Amino acid sequence: MVSTVAEPTNQHFSVDPEGNRVVDLTFASEAIGMPASQGYGWPQFDFGQEIGPDDRYKIVRKLGWGMHSSTWLARDREDDKFVAVKALTGHMTDMYDRGVTWEADALRFLSAPPGPSPHCTQLLDEFTIPGRGSAGMHMCFVMPVYGGDVKLLQYSLNSRFPLPLAKRIALHLLRGIAHAHNRGVVHTDLKHDNIFFDTKMTTKSIEDWMTKEPSRRHPPEASQDGVLQAAVSQPLPMISEEDAMKATYILGDFGCGQPSRLHSNRTITTPPLRAPESFLGAEWDKPADIWSFGCLVYELVSGRHFFRWKKNAKFGLTETENVLYQMLLHTGEDFTPKLLSASPRAPEYFTLQCNLIKKPALINWPISARFEEIGIQPTESQGVVALMERCLRLDPDDRSTVAELLNDPWFDDVE
Repeated sequence: MVSTVAEPTNQHFSVDPEGNRVVDLTFASEAIGMPASQGYGWPQFDFGQEIGPDDRYKIVRKLGWGMHSSTWLARDREDDKFVAVKALTGHMTDMYDRGVTWEADALRFLSAPPGPSPHCTQLLDEFTIPGRGSAGMHMCFVMPVYGGDVKLLQYSLNSRFPLPLAKRIALHLLRGIAHAHNRGVVHTDLKHDNIFFDTKMTTKSIEDWMTKEPSRRHPPEASQDGVLQAAVSQPLPMISEEDAMKATYILGDFGCGQPSRLHSNRTITTPPLRAPESFLGAEWDKPADIWSFGCLVYELVSGRHFFRWKKNAKFGLTETENVLYQMLLHTGEDFTPKLLSASPRAPEYFTLQCNLIKKPALINWPISARFEEIGIQPTESQGVVALMERCLRLDPDDRSTVAELLNDPWFDDVE
């Protein structure tokens, strides 16, 4: 939205070494008004703006935004209900048009007959619209309105999840992964903020909430397209722990999704959740999701990362070397010649004898010890440790499939 009020305060002036005046811009939210050609191009929607086929969807507020998109609450004027519209940046829309990303295809596969899963994002509609200024085009996905994500849920509880809730989230997530894998989709970016939960709010209760908390905008900010005002992110009210125990959890954000086949030379997943084959530049497929799931199970139960992405000063290890070292300790396995010979980056870290080049001391540090560190004794952690051990195998071929994991006894008492 173009501002007609106060002067922007997000401009910071300096002088470079050559004596030229430099203007740096900072933004309270996403950097609207910056060009898609430079990796930006966030949507600029007005409250009340109607978009989509036959102007079907009326924008009423912004729910949130991420690196490559923003998500908006909209009124479906045809079905008279609220929906969520995920609008990609102009940059990401161009990336899809050039065949670099695959999100739209993934969503179509997930929602195709015989039907979607209650544990995976559902695509209700899709369209592409022109953006404003230098934003380029915006590919838009219409989805059900979800209540929030697991990362924000954990923040709201201000503690680690109760075990029954952690198990419920993990099982629902696993069902979502199963649906994706069955449809030939590898997620590649499993993490807390990509696990959503449903909402029990009705159309009337959403209307009442919006009346009580009207949609808002940030103060004016300078941009390459002029002085603009970004919408404030206003997600739905957070649910209680009691309601969280009844919620349905949904695997979402397939922006990094890829078709199931052997991929290589492409780094996937955040480092603490990344599979060894990705670190080493080897081919990867569905088992990469299984590794990430095993790491996430620990995070859901403990509230901490399983693998620590940091340097190891004692042995002089970089972040990547230290994670590979932790993999050796926690799995109790060795990187075999078979694995390393298929890994283009292995010579950076391993000798011809399959040992880490920097020779850190190998100690006994099993998965169960990580639970003892947070006060969960082996008698209590036995089931979850066994589940993680099925996921965290160095050789992707040795990891359990999602179908096998769904029958794991750790989930016997979970709905």
